Order: sequence, then structure tokens, then C-alpha cells
Amino acid sequence: MGEKILLAVDGTKSSIPAVRKAISMAKESNRSITAVYVKEIGFKLSPSFYSLREVDVMARDVFSNVRSMADEAGVDIKFKVTVGHAARDIASLSRSYDFVVCGSRNRKGVSRMLLGSVSDSLTRMSKCATMVVKS
Repeated sequence: MGEKILLAVDGTKSSIPAVRKAISMAKESNRSITAVYVKEIGFKLSPSFYSLREVDVMARDVFSNVRSMADEAGVDIKFKVTVGHAARDIASLSRSYDFVVCGSRNRKGVSRMLLGSVSDSLTRMSKCATMVVKS
């Protein structure tokens, strides 16, 4: 088919079902996967700023599990790291892909209001089909 999947990962347990789904989709229909990790910077509840070295270490940690799952399934995977705003950056990248696959943390109430939901934002902002895989 030649279609491309953009897999949004953040290293949490809630992203594992999304990783499995993207790998399954890729294996079933010969699609390629690019896993993207976005380290958010700026202010939410508290300021967070990281050096590029720290971001690289975090991304390698997140990607190591994804790589081992893809290798085990025999699926080729590429990796991309950005620093900024997760939903906005992933939506911007989605222009070059056929699908976005992401997990959901299932936040509710005040936590959802204060922290937002990347998956909800992606369903609105993405330039291609977006699949949210619940944990």
C-alpha cells in the first residue's frame, strides 16, 4: 500500500496500546511507521525547560521500548524528536502521513481541563485520519 503511519509516543503506559496498534496496522498492510516524541516546553502547572542533551536522553528511553516492540514484530520504524507543543507539532507533521495513531490517558475533570488532552486536540487539528487507542 505504501501508506505512512505517524505514531505519537510519550513513554507512558497509555501509549503502549497505540504502539501495538500501529505495529499491527503496519504489519498487516505493509505500511511504514515513524514514531514521534515531542518534549513539551513552557508553562503548564510549572515551568519546564530542558537542554537538548536531556531531551535526547528522554527520547532514547521512550524509543527503546518502541524499537524493541517493532523489531519483535519485524516492522521497520523511524524516529523523530521535536521540542515544543505536542498536539500542534504532531498535527503539523501529519501533513506528510496517511494516519496518526496515539494513545489516550483518559483524563477527566479538572486534570483534563488543566493539562489538556493531546489526543483530543489531534482529532481536531490533524491533517489526516487520526486513531486514538484507549488504554
